[in-house]
Amino acid sequence: MLPGVGEFVIQGITVDGELFQLQGWAGMLCNLPGTSGTDGRPRHSSYVRPVVVNGVVSVVVRESLETVDPKAFADIKQFVAEHRLQVRAGRGSRDAEITGAYPVFDPERRSPKDNKW
Repeated sequence: MLPGVGEFVIQGITVDGELFQLQGWAGMLCNLPGTSGTDGRPRHSSYVRPVVVNGVVSVVVRESLETVDPKAFADIKQFVAEHRLQVRAGRGSRDAEITGAYPVFDPERRSPKDNKW
């Protein structure tokens, strides 16, 4: 991982630039490290959350998930590799930990190329 980076954004775009068409993929990834509530409904982990960036479904993954749930982190990385999705660095580690309910993302801040993920 890159030093100082606290999260990564998995974009719903393949490395070939095509829109990823698998329905519900973001929710599925968010449920990997999730839990069930008392009502039995799935709850997303605070380490993985779905977002829409410039109209493209994406998933933000906190790097600290690798320490908390290594299997979920590995499963997410495998999914990204199998489907050849673009991944870019997100916010720095300090900013990622103080995320509010609805963070604002600047989609052009970091490039998905050469991000070592």
